[in-house]
Amino acid sequence: MRKICVMTAARSEYGYLKWLMKDILEDDSLELQTIVTGGHLSEEQGYTIQLIQEDGIPISKIVDVNVNNDTEVDICKTMSRYSTGFTEALQELSPDCLVVLGDRYELLPICSVAYMLRIPIVHLSGGDVTEGALDDGIRNAVTMLATYHFPGTQPSAENISRMRNSEMNIFTVGEPSLDLFNRIDLMTREQLSLNLNLDSGKKWVLCTLHSETMESLEYNISMASNLRDVLKELSDNYQVVITKANADFGGKEINEILGTLCSNSKFRQIPSLGQLRYLSYMKQVEFVIGNSSSGIVETPFMNIPTINIGNRQKGRYQCGNIHQCDCSYESILKQVQNIKKIDIEDMFYWGNGYTSSSIVKKLKEL
Repeated sequence: MRKICVMTAARSEYGYLKWLMKDILEDDSLELQTIVTGGHLSEEQGYTIQLIQEDGIPISKIVDVNVNNDTEVDICKTMSRYSTGFTEALQELSPDCLVVLGDRYELLPICSVAYMLRIPIVHLSGGDVTEGALDDGIRNAVTMLATYHFPGTQPSAENISRMRNSEMNIFTVGEPSLDLFNRIDLMTREQLSLNLNLDSGKKWVLCTLHSETMESLEYNISMASNLRDVLKELSDNYQVVITKANADFGGKEINEILGTLCSNSKFRQIPSLGQLRYLSYMKQVEFVIGNSSSGIVETPFMNIPTINIGNRQKGRYQCGNIHQCDCSYESILKQVQNIKKIDIEDMFYWGNGYTSSSIVKKLKEL
């Protein structure tokens, strides 16, 4: 049996990989190996390893690197622990390939180890452009290390081809996060209301803000403070669920600033909703606000208005439901005041919800 090792280090990325893991697990010709690491083992991030266990995904190895993102130096030291931990894990598991997704900083040491151990790397969601984050350079570095590429869109596939000067082993499949919509029923508004202790009669808003890793800590503190002040202006007819920032430099401060809103009952801050609750809640909201990639990729599929703040996602295609603003109080407030839903023509730009099965089929052919 071909051993397919999937690495997951963050709650958001697991939501993208979950259905691929399940399809590999259910295929008699493939053996799933799962390595859980990073933010999944952090109480601050919601200890989301429990979500993986509850989903019935067998965990082959746990690599605890004691994530510390307080400063850039702390992140660099964390990366060195990723290198050591994955050297031991991959040597023991000896997979036929390593599947990674996206562009988070832990991919640099992890993929470097796999590359030196001559383990082929399968990279999902490469070829995108996000000029406002360090992720952009990391994603491109992984592209150059990887053997097989599964970008979400044709423009991303063309970017990979240009970088590598080759069209070999590039397969456009769509974004895997959309698979949930074709796999299970979303939670109803009534179910969410009970689960999250919300008033179903009020207007709901989803807020997810991450740090812009190309900018200073002071910049990110100002951005979070401006968003906090705008959210305060919402009438009492709104309820806002805030999900915590990723384990990046500046994320802790963003969480603390937005967390001050929760003394008011119309705000809830939750470390992680999990993919089902997250996308179910997203479908029910008046609008999404922040700078998460989910606001760019998932909201068009449901045609939910999104206010995208700042430059973190700069360079990514923006569908017709996206309302762009800068990080100032005035710019954010203007978009909130003018937000409205319109019918869009590009809701399937990022895929049709059948990505995981396409990847598994191709992995069996390679």
